[in-house]
Amino acid sequence: MLVWSLPSTGRFRSRILSGPQPVSEQFASPEAIQAQLHRILTSRTFAHAGRLSRLLRYTVEQALAGQADQIKEYILGLQVFDKGEDFDPRLDPLVRVEAHRLRSRLRKYYETDGAGDPVLIEFPKGRYAPVFRTRPRVARPGVGRRARSVALAGALTLAGLFAYLAVTRMWRPPAAAPQPPSVAVLPLANLSGDPSQDFFADGMTDAIIGDLASLGGLRVISRTSAMHYKQVRKRLPEIARELQVAYVVEGSLNRAGERVRISAQLIEAATDRHLWAQSYERDLRDVLTLQKEVARAIAEGIKGRLDPREQRWLTVARPINPKTYEDYLKGRYQWSKRTEEGLRKSIEHFQQALAEDPGYALAYAGLAESYALLASYGVSPAREVMPKARAAAQRALQFDDTLAEAYASLGFVKSFYEWDWPGAGQDYRRALELNSNCTTARHWYAGYLRATGRLEEALAQMRQAQALDPLSRAISRDLGRTLYSMRRYDDAIREYRQALEFEPDFPSGYLHLGMAYLAQAKDQEALTALLKARSLPGGNPLILGGLGLCHGVLDQQAEARKILEELEARSRREYVSPMSRVLVHIGLKQNDQAFRELERACQERDGWLAWLNVDPLFDRLRTDPRLAQVVRRVGLAHR
Repeated sequence: MLVWSLPSTGRFRSRILSGPQPVSEQFASPEAIQAQLHRILTSRTFAHAGRLSRLLRYTVEQALAGQADQIKEYILGLQVFDKGEDFDPRLDPLVRVEAHRLRSRLRKYYETDGAGDPVLIEFPKGRYAPVFRTRPRVARPGVGRRARSVALAGALTLAGLFAYLAVTRMWRPPAAAPQPPSVAVLPLANLSGDPSQDFFADGMTDAIIGDLASLGGLRVISRTSAMHYKQVRKRLPEIARELQVAYVVEGSLNRAGERVRISAQLIEAATDRHLWAQSYERDLRDVLTLQKEVARAIAEGIKGRLDPREQRWLTVARPINPKTYEDYLKGRYQWSKRTEEGLRKSIEHFQQALAEDPGYALAYAGLAESYALLASYGVSPAREVMPKARAAAQRALQFDDTLAEAYASLGFVKSFYEWDWPGAGQDYRRALELNSNCTTARHWYAGYLRATGRLEEALAQMRQAQALDPLSRAISRDLGRTLYSMRRYDDAIREYRQALEFEPDFPSGYLHLGMAYLAQAKDQEALTALLKARSLPGGNPLILGGLGLCHGVLDQQAEARKILEELEARSRREYVSPMSRVLVHIGLKQNDQAFRELERACQERDGWLAWLNVDPLFDRLRTDPRLAQVVRRVGLAHR
């Protein structure tokens, strides 16, 4: 039962009538909260409060991102204080102690450095999620008797209203933490008159998105979803509704010789009102400065004044060799296709950029992501490409230790190749500390959480990744895979079908749709989906493995053996993951052969081994003690 307690009438009346009193109080805007957070962290009170500053920043940013319900003691131990997955808050009071210290430090701040600050950030006792409010205005002293009488009458009326609300259960707690403003940068139209320059326009769009994504207090739609609207004729409010953003940026790029001109405009989606329109032009050597100028104008149009760190980030840019930058943009253009051919071409372009500028950190980061995805797609042996991914990520961080993408690639290598699960978690969290809008980091971190059995957390991270990239087929598919691991098969199938709506010719989408149908014993539906996956170009041998599994489950042993023969033939001319054969042997109930291939997969450090504990297809081997031995080798025995 909800009870609203009121002070006694006499004391209440004396407080109303005496001295300066608050006359208005409002919830703070996201921009005001971000500015207040910066004031606190740069104050004398917090000058040497490393752990407390980190705790404050993390909790505030999570709350602003709409994740206040995820701020739990266990999560804080892992995310803020680098505890391992075996952290037990019941035995280790670290988080509670630090939260108490943070409350005390904030009280001290607001009594000294922040005595006049307009926004209050507070942590109610027993909670780890912050609340935000503006400091109340103070009425001028000397209010007349008539005004005081009106104030008393109004206060008593409000008191009665509050009591009524309490009794009738109409009272509601304060609204949830405000969401950060959101923006989508649509593909810049190529006005150069040369279709071969599309890569340059798309690359500049990607660079502006990247600069905005690195700022705090903004939700920025990723390149993958933004590019769906290239040459699409839709009204901007409709696009904004589909992407669920408040602002849209559209514009064009014109390259003439060594000069580049970008024209852009910022539109408020709800009203279709143009907030500003501006053109920027620079020499090609200063193209990095050009992209930062555009990004800064967008950020200021949305957030207002930027804090000093953000101003520096969107101001400092070194000149770059035009050929180096072109090669880098071509690499990103190919990488974004997410195909084997595109990834191999992207590696060539990144390597060309590095041949011209050996210290170009972004090219190293792109190289690391490309090598990592070749292993993830099962088209290159992990032992061949994962060490190259690690080396490229480390080189990137040597030249720029603020690159979230490089930390994400390190986390990917540590989790899905080296099986260093604690180290991987630290790298993923560092990536998200640096850039909470980094979709790749959030996507891969969700995979790490899924592999380690933290399925609810994985689902939350996947949903955040989907909010940043709502039209990504890969994210919709992997959100489905998370639901599949949770045995929520109907929900998983819904996500797979959504991914296939985005891209009907998506072989991996049909593969995992078939797996979900198999888990439901809908064998014919599974066979239809897997045959469709096989018929599409761009598939990898794992699709054959899934089809062989299905044939085995349907007792179509001759067809399953033909799949094994086909895999053997393909292995003579291209890389075939041992996990492809594992799937077929599981379907044929040939456990000895399945474990022989699992041994080969361990030797090759195959990425699919990460799913042994959570993928329902391995339930068919769960009672065999040999599976537990493989799980221990992968480092997942206690996860």
